[in-house]
Amino acid sequence: MNRNKPEQGILGPEPMTVLTDVLLAVAAVFGGVKIYSVSSAPVHFYFALSFFLIALGALTGATIHAVRHTPLVSWVPLLWRITGIAVGTSVTAMLAATFYHILPADYAELLRWTVLGLSIIYAAWIWRDYRFQNVIVFYSIFMAFILGAMALNYVSTGSPGAKLIVVGILISFGAAAVQRSGFKLARHFNHNDIYHVIQLVGLYFFYKGALLL
Repeated sequence: MNRNKPEQGILGPEPMTVLTDVLLAVAAVFGGVKIYSVSSAPVHFYFALSFFLIALGALTGATIHAVRHTPLVSWVPLLWRITGIAVGTSVTAMLAATFYHILPADYAELLRWTVLGLSIIYAAWIWRDYRFQNVIVFYSIFMAFILGAMALNYVSTGSPGAKLIVVGILISFGAAAVQRSGFKLARHFNHNDIYHVIQLVGLYFFYKGALLL
């Protein structure tokens, strides 16, 4: 018996990581549909798009953890690229929604093209170098910008939606800190699983906040 070979189940050696990723994807799709149904306003369109991209990233992430110890491992580099691009562009979509919330429509329309350009540049960067640290750098910078913009908007206008999104971002940063720490509660509930569960809480605040914008 090969003691170094990871135990395999129907979901691979990391079943909880796969399951929590799928749960995150389902929640993101549900939230995206609900937000999109609120109105045809760009702020809701781009928040819904952000949620759908989060769902895509979570699903490809789940697939990576399910297949990387199987003969399908050759698909992992492509899946990592898709995951990285989905995660990063979910933030640029949220940035576009933020612009539509805090700025006059004409300015937001102009900045939308800047966001599109940033998304294309980012996608090309990740396609060439899909190391996850690149995703983290991009995600952190733009999420911090959204945090500052929404915090200022809440202070100046008292927007309840902006306040909830600020809370969601802070929770997401906390989730990322746990993920990077490597902390685990049990053999099959590791840092990735904890990260996904905390992200679900953050996603809830994004959802409730977006509904109020």
